[in-house]
Parts: sequence; C-alpha cells; structure tokens
Amino acid sequence: MPQQATPLSAQHYACLYAWLAGIFARELDDTQLTQLQSADLQAWLDFMDSQPALHEASRNVRRTISALLLRPDARLELAADFAGLFLMTDKQGALPYASCYQGDKVRFRRDACLQMQQLLHDAGMSVRSEFHEPEDHLAVIFELLSHLKFATGEFAADEHTAAHDELVTLNSLQQRTLGLLLMWLPDFAARCQAHDPFGFYAAISALALQLVQLDAAQVHAPGAQPAADTSAI
Repeated sequence: MPQQATPLSAQHYACLYAWLAGIFARELDDTQLTQLQSADLQAWLDFMDSQPALHEASRNVRRTISALLLRPDARLELAADFAGLFLMTDKQGALPYASCYQGDKVRFRRDACLQMQQLLHDAGMSVRSEFHEPEDHLAVIFELLSHLKFATGEFAADEHTAAHDELVTLNSLQQRTLGLLLMWLPDFAARCQAHDPFGFYAAISALALQLVQLDAAQVHAPGAQPAADTSAI
C-alpha cells in the first residue's frame, strides 16, 4: 500500500511538468535515456508512489522504463514509437496538439492555439524559435504550467500584498491552462493507450493525466494555497 502522502508543492509540480515537457517535445536522446536510470528519477518515482492519486500510474512508468532498458537499440526503437504516435496521422496515433481534438475533423491551429497564444502572452512567455511547433503543442503547455508553478512557489513564500495579488493572477492563469488541457488530455492519453504497443508513452501519458487532474482539483479548491515545500525531492 502507498505510504502516507506528503502533498505536492508548487515546486514538485514545476519539476514534473518540466520533465513531461521534455518527454513530449522530441525523441529522447542518449542523455535522456540515461536519466531514466538515474537515482534522481527513481527518487521522483518513489515520491509519486506515495501519492494515492499517482501510485498506479507511477508504478506503470517504472515497469515500462525497466522493460525499455532491455530493448535492443532502445533509443532508435523509442524514436520509432515517438514518430508513429506523434508525427504521423491521427488514424493510428495521438497527435499532441489541442486543436486536433476540437470538432469532428482533425485540424491544426484552431481556437485552442489562439487560447494558448493568449495564455503565453499573459504569462510573459513565448515559444522558443528553435521549437518549430504551434503554441498548443503538449510540450508547450507543460512548459507553461512548469513556469507558472515555479512562479507560484516563489511568490507563496512572500507575505507582501503585491505577492498576494501576483498569486491571484497566477492561480487564474493556472486554472485557464489546466482547463484547456483537460478538454483534450483524456482523449490524447486514451489514444496513446490504444496505439502504443510497447507502452512507454502510454504509461507517461497516463501519469500526466493523473498529475494534471490532481493539480486541477487543488488549484480549483476554495481557498486553496500552495503546499509548503518541505521535502528533499
């Protein structure tokens, strides 16, 4: 059974969202594959195991990582999985763009992309020029959430009125971003489950969905305040 959970702090969410952004941004390179075996990642998985809402999903991620490391040419095979899921068509994949889940036909740069452009503007962010993807790409959304969570953790430690006002603004941005993400992330995760036979990206997407749902429940809770960051993780 999972141990008694320590609530996730804003910094926990910031780190996890940044990690997810890297997973979904592009094919994993050798450095990222090595990091999957690192003590740091194992500590994160142990921490998520202690969260009842994340326990099963994190265990599945751990199992798929163990299986991945046994695959011959793991990086090349995982790159093929990435391409098949995220770079081809929606027929046998899971396109990582919010716009593709709006309406009956798959189309790019729809209202969801405009919403993300506004959210990035309101947060003082923009997509890096070297990342040649529209603003509603899943990696961009996770990067935005990571930024907002990091800023929330910084301002939560400040008791001045200006910091309180900034927290209100950050909370609103988080609610809007999480709301947009949850409109399509369940369908995206389901498509990963259906079209990823090996299961690495299916497991990661399931964990991402559970994490976002947990975050949204906390952010939308009446009078919610960021949890204090007292852990070593």
